[in-house]
Amino acid sequence: MFCMILAMLETLRGYVTEHPYLAGVGAVTVLVVLHKVVKARRNRESKNYPPNTVILFQWQRGPYAPSVSPFPLKLETYLRMSKIPYQNDYSGKFSKKGKTPFIIYNGENIPDSQFCIEYLNKKLNIDNNKYLNQTDRAVATAFQAMIDEHLYWTMVVFRWVYNKEQEIIKNYVIRSPLLRIYLNRLVYKQTYDQGIGRHSPEEVKHIMLTDLQALSDYLGDKPFLMGDNPCDVDCSAFGLLAQILWHAPEHNNLIPNSFPSLHRYCLRMKEKFWPDWDDCITHGGTRKSIA
Repeated sequence: MFCMILAMLETLRGYVTEHPYLAGVGAVTVLVVLHKVVKARRNRESKNYPPNTVILFQWQRGPYAPSVSPFPLKLETYLRMSKIPYQNDYSGKFSKKGKTPFIIYNGENIPDSQFCIEYLNKKLNIDNNKYLNQTDRAVATAFQAMIDEHLYWTMVVFRWVYNKEQEIIKNYVIRSPLLRIYLNRLVYKQTYDQGIGRHSPEEVKHIMLTDLQALSDYLGDKPFLMGDNPCDVDCSAFGLLAQILWHAPEHNNLIPNSFPSLHRYCLRMKEKFWPDWDDCITHGGTRKSIA
């Protein structure tokens, strides 16, 4: 959901640049136009992509981590971990399900970060989980679901609903106050329907801390979540933890102070799979990323 909103905004920015007369109209009118543009882009045929290369469609680079959403970072970390040739596409295109990130590989359009990983594992005979026994694989699957489907929503509701300053949203995602109000309401409804938005900030913080404690306890002194070798679930963990560590002013120093093992883990993942990290961020919007 969050990635889809981000991609809509990227599409909106490009479209208003191409059609400046839209800059003065109201947010609702722009969104109506945007819906038509998104529908057209979703149906646009891809062409001229290099063979045997993953084309990763995602939101533009983030200020302090390579993406302001966990799922593009999860998927790109997986591609690096698996040593799969890939190219990024920041054009704001959508998958056939109207979501982002997604990939195109040799003409096949695959939506959803987890489905992308499963598809590439099968297609390219990749098994980053080869060191895990059957029980470990079950634990890894449970953690991946907790991170992507549970802990994720605590991040969303704090970023969009409870953090009234909205530093990341306001400064790096949406500068239009009217559009921000509209999307805040949209996200609030999404979180309320999901269930997390029905809780108080204190209750959501409790849920977040419980999940983080579970990750920290299981990680222990191991270099990676499941042991000495990184595997697919580390991509989910890093993608989400990076948001709390680098893109969540409302949780300032939460991970370094309360979960030092998770902090060391994030730095370890960053060093191993993102040696070009500084080239893949905008340094607080002070410059364009070059990768």
